[in-house]
Amino acid sequence: MIADAQPYNTVSNRPLPKQPISVGMLGGGMMAQIGHLPFLVADARCNVVCISESRPSLFDALSELVGRENIVPDYRDMLNNPEIDAVVISAPRPSTGPLTLDALNAGKHVLAEKPMAHTVDQAELLVEAARQNAVLYSLGYMKRFDPGVETAARLFSEFIGTGQLGELLMARFYDYSKSYALPPPPHIRPAESRQERFETWPLWPDWLGAEHRDAYAWFLNAASHDVNLLRLFFPKADEVVAARCLADGSASVLIEAGSVPVHLEVTKSGLGRWCEGGEFVFERGRLRFAVPSPMDTSATTQVRLDSEPEGLVDHTVETESGWSFARQVDGFLGALTGIAELRNSGDECLEDMRLSEKIWRTATG
Repeated sequence: MIADAQPYNTVSNRPLPKQPISVGMLGGGMMAQIGHLPFLVADARCNVVCISESRPSLFDALSELVGRENIVPDYRDMLNNPEIDAVVISAPRPSTGPLTLDALNAGKHVLAEKPMAHTVDQAELLVEAARQNAVLYSLGYMKRFDPGVETAARLFSEFIGTGQLGELLMARFYDYSKSYALPPPPHIRPAESRQERFETWPLWPDWLGAEHRDAYAWFLNAASHDVNLLRLFFPKADEVVAARCLADGSASVLIEAGSVPVHLEVTKSGLGRWCEGGEFVFERGRLRFAVPSPMDTSATTQVRLDSEPEGLVDHTVETESGWSFARQVDGFLGALTGIAELRNSGDECLEDMRLSEKIWRTATG
């Protein structure tokens, strides 16, 4: 653990971990195997000290990465290890919050899978724990690390700043995807249940009626990515004008960002492909981005531009390459070593939670 580290988004003027950074992995399931461990193990800046996993059917696959002796069934043994600087958490959704709280209170920097929690009160508890323990806390909204999303955000900021395309008239974010539409990269599925049942937190706030609770829980699991992307482009958007949320989790939301109407549309449709993205309509042009399936390791977000001043129609914008999961690990380690800003910090994602609760209060109130 690094004492007196500045907790959020600070590159300079804070003590840095000595390299390699000692990392523990809490959970050895699919997302750990395909989205975290390969990149942590391959990065010279860190050393994966151990993996906390209790399901024997996963031991062989995980042993290839860290050695059988470094698989610990009880996650508390990992959190109590003073050599470990940071913990990556990939656990059942209802348990992510309590496990994160334990890790933060153990003085570990944390990268946890989304959502951070299921209520604002829960999220505030985690953010305060990170602050009190002076550790970095980030959430796994890896789509912000997609090079196409980064390009779209950069162009959007430029167009707003320069006025090149005139005033922004409206924006829309959408996610119609029911499934990954692609098989995940090779991994080992567990053949048994977990030997230990982790502590869980409620999946909905107390004020939400029983008829809406399952839909709300689905929304936070799937659509929290889209709320996170919306707030990347409109970080101060918090005025929910209208919202309709259905029993299956589908949502149609109108948010006001200054004077700009921002639409959010989420539903589950069997399209046979992943369908998620956003668009921004200006007086003299339009910027669009389409996000690939999270399981497509070779694809990046496509960015297209219509620009009347430049005479561009459906122009494909070049972007860098790289899978968002790999880039997310690189970003987290970059923040721990002080060479990059921390993205998706607990503070930032707390505001996502506030907006999500406002959406459902508006829809059900």
